[in-house]
Amino acid sequence: MTPTLEVAVAFHQAVLDDREALSATIARLREQTSDGTYAYYTDIAHFMADLPLPADHNPPRWLDGEEATRSRWRAMVTARRELLRTAR
Repeated sequence: MTPTLEVAVAFHQAVLDDREALSATIARLREQTSDGTYAYYTDIAHFMADLPLPADHNPPRWLDGEEATRSRWRAMVTARRELLRTAR
């Protein structure tokens, strides 16, 4: 369950554009998923923050391809940012 919570934290940090905290969260996610279970969570965290994947990364096969998946996760972050901006 911890990796799932870390993805939620990564979303929050991506919305706030807190790159330092997000980097720490991604490192924890990488460690927690090093056995391959939920390893795609690290990809999602990168996508939300619009960060490149590590060069030595072995990506999963996304149903709609990596770019479409990246775009959808990034769109969620930018929509949330906009909602917070207009609510002020």
